[in-house]
Amino acid sequence: MKTAVTVLQEMMVKLDEVPDYECVAQSGPQHQIMFEYRCKALGCVMTATARSKKEAKQEVAKLILRRLASDGHDVPPPYGLFGNAASQAKSRFEGTDRLDPSEASPLGPLGPLGPRSYVALLGELCMEFRLPAPEYELVGDTGPPHLRHFTMTARVGDHARAATCTTKKAARQLAAHHLYTYLRENLARATKDFDEEEALARAVEKAMTKSTEVREIMNRPNLGQKISEYHLELPLSLDESALSLGREALATGTQLPAEVRLQAAASALGLELEWSQLDCLSGGSVSVVRLTPTEPALAVPGRDRPAAAAAALSYLHTVLS
Repeated sequence: MKTAVTVLQEMMVKLDEVPDYECVAQSGPQHQIMFEYRCKALGCVMTATARSKKEAKQEVAKLILRRLASDGHDVPPPYGLFGNAASQAKSRFEGTDRLDPSEASPLGPLGPLGPRSYVALLGELCMEFRLPAPEYELVGDTGPPHLRHFTMTARVGDHARAATCTTKKAARQLAAHHLYTYLRENLARATKDFDEEEALARAVEKAMTKSTEVREIMNRPNLGQKISEYHLELPLSLDESALSLGREALATGTQLPAEVRLQAAASALGLELEWSQLDCLSGGSVSVVRLTPTEPALAVPGRDRPAAAAAALSYLHTVLS
């Protein structure tokens, strides 16, 4: 695929013009310098910033091409994806497309896709008209670590469409969008009664029901739980970002009261504290703090609230370290 700079240069040559590039700023520390490039072409002026002059030049060329496409110029895909209907039609016909949702676009992120979930719409369409269930496959993963491009294929029976984006989720949505559009256009008579809004509502309702069922299953006791592995369950049930925030909260404010530190750690982990007082048969009572929701259930006792909080903190230190 031709780079944005090459595409813009070829367009300008055909119009007897030359794009004007200029490095207008350089900022940041020596080990992380950022370069700002400005480009002028056909009355459009755009700027872009990147970690190298070459990358900044490519980024500003992409922005110029987007602007020219939105103004009605014939810009080839993928750079004219949002502003050129002919290019969009050609991309859909070929069944493949490239799209970077982080790039500027006059139609916003993902352009004409908007907030609709075409994965959900495609699934509902197939279910309602007894088509094979959609299948998605990652067929490409290219680019440097800081700018990966993923190619996903959406397939329904013998029909397939592909799309490339900077995230797997966006590539999957765009591939589903292409295939859904193709099926609706070619099955127009058969699917004329298909209501997209109702289909999206059904998809949301199914997702909510599934989420409720999952929560109910998680709240049931695990009868196969081994006591020797009990301490492993809490870290496995939380995502890495929550664990990092939890460890950071446990490492700070060591001079604060145990209850305050426990509340901060629980908030960082996305958990809530429930306090209760239990009476003992021998007289007196103990304080119990529960961290919810956790699987398995986590409750820590102490002779009073500070002692229970200190014991809970000690447990969190152990299982998160």
